[in-house]
Amino acid sequence: MNSMTKKQKACYIFLIIITFGLILLYWKKKYKQTKEKDHLSTTNKLDFNLNDFISMFGGFENITNSTSTNKIIKLDFKDKELVDIEKIKAFKQITGITLQSKSISLVMGNICPYLNDLINKEIKK
Repeated sequence: MNSMTKKQKACYIFLIIITFGLILLYWKKKYKQTKEKDHLSTTNKLDFNLNDFISMFGGFENITNSTSTNKIIKLDFKDKELVDIEKIKAFKQITGITLQSKSISLVMGNICPYLNDLINKEIKK
């Protein structure tokens, strides 16, 4: 009969422990839970000129109020005739438009809260 020596048994057990340890490390890395975000990301940099953007709506004088969600900004205006719909449609950062009689909603992405703050600061001057 072929029996293992104590040294061989110890080596065998050591290799089993190392193997299971490596498997455990692999599983931890593969199935790692990512930390959940408790906030929404926003962009604080405009890649367009604010005055050019506002001019499409008849300037700051025509805008009465601005509100936003994380992806949509809503601008209330005095005179609908001053709003240039064709320029707004051609503006590349705007991905959706809803025009009402006294307001317009624009889908622009996560820049909306920052843009809303800038517009409200200018309106209140």
